[in-house]
Amino acid sequence: MSRRVLQGVLSSARLWAKGRQNAVGLTALASQRPTSALTALSSRTLTTSHAWHNSHPTPAPSHTHHNAAGVRTADARKEMVEITFTDGSSSFFPYCWLRDNCQCPQCFDSDALCRKLTLEDWQHSDCPTSVQVEEDGRHVEVQWASGHRSCFEAHWLQQHAFTSSARDSQRSFLALKKDLWSTEMELPRMDYNGVMHGDKELLDFLVTLEKKGVVVLTDAPREPEAVLTIIKSIGYVKPTHYGTNYPIRSKASASSLAYTDQRLGMHNDLPYFQYVPGIIFLHCITQFEGKGGENDLADGFHVADYLKQFHPKEYHILTNTPVYFWDKGVAQVKQETTEYHKIVNIPIIVEDRLSGDVIRVNNSQLRNSYLDLPPEQVTPWYAALRLFNQTIDQQSIRNKLNSGEMLVMDNTRLMHGRTGYDSALGERHMNQAYLDWDGALSRRRVLQEKLGVTLE
Repeated sequence: MSRRVLQGVLSSARLWAKGRQNAVGLTALASQRPTSALTALSSRTLTTSHAWHNSHPTPAPSHTHHNAAGVRTADARKEMVEITFTDGSSSFFPYCWLRDNCQCPQCFDSDALCRKLTLEDWQHSDCPTSVQVEEDGRHVEVQWASGHRSCFEAHWLQQHAFTSSARDSQRSFLALKKDLWSTEMELPRMDYNGVMHGDKELLDFLVTLEKKGVVVLTDAPREPEAVLTIIKSIGYVKPTHYGTNYPIRSKASASSLAYTDQRLGMHNDLPYFQYVPGIIFLHCITQFEGKGGENDLADGFHVADYLKQFHPKEYHILTNTPVYFWDKGVAQVKQETTEYHKIVNIPIIVEDRLSGDVIRVNNSQLRNSYLDLPPEQVTPWYAALRLFNQTIDQQSIRNKLNSGEMLVMDNTRLMHGRTGYDSALGERHMNQAYLDWDGALSRRRVLQEKLGVTLE
């Protein structure tokens, strides 16, 4: 089988490169649209039930990888070969694609799983002089006008066919469909040790995180290394100017509001990174026992989808107005970068320019005061941003981690905040580290193939 060359999530290089509002703002939002609109949208997009709390969507075994594929006929047409498979399906294969994807040792390195062939090595006009079904349908042999000979396995051809089913399968292998959610959401919970030591459990965790954007791991060791251990079982820790992992405690003269006991508005971490950390692992080593210290969580993709349907003007503003996010400071502990000054210019809502799907949301109090806008566009932008934050507030859930629990979040999608607490009355100790989505998606695909499962 040839290697699938895949990308994880779309690189930030392709991208354009506030806190929670008070009750008065929420009341104003409620008066702007029908009360049932948000509820209707939530019901439409929330594709899983509360059963996530106790059971998880373990993927069903795939039969498509094991069925013996065969070719019934192969007919040369104008610029294409039409191949009919023994299961009755058929696909056209353009000549240029077949020549570029020849699997012979001269054209393809089966150890490196990469084509040796470059576009300069073959002529675009090269076409077959004969196309034959060989070995009782197990192979198709193509003799080219240039003298070259190619042999394609039936199974490989069916996997790479230009049919809608084959293309859909590859899209799902690239990235799973998101399950959007709002206030009905119950956080999926999984055992830390089970995820650490079982392939099936790890795949279940990665699938849930990719689809829902959040998972709570329970019964993790109450030691700082626990967050690094689980990340290293998946991929590599993503370092930032804070180091590879860092304790979050209230302290004097903090370089970040996270290192205080103040309330944190709804945000995602480090939006001023061009390549923003994809996944947050927030490990609760010691939870504050008094009032406060809860986490507020909201699905930013759901919020964006709601605005797109019911407030298209504001959605357009937020997807087409780049904003400066920034952070500047000096190290306070040994592991931090001595000095740093990060800045990026990116919209609040980022769409994929081909599909139009939302692929990243950005929100933080670390917005620079610079706005690269004509002054008459500033007030409408603020109104759109306020609506975005108010909708986040309305669609958020609240959870207080127990000591030994780990909150894992999709940082490109999930908005999270923290209620304030009084650090004079007790300690709240978190430890945090990051993992890029490329590593998580790669691990998910490896486990899919190892366990023989198919996902949608």
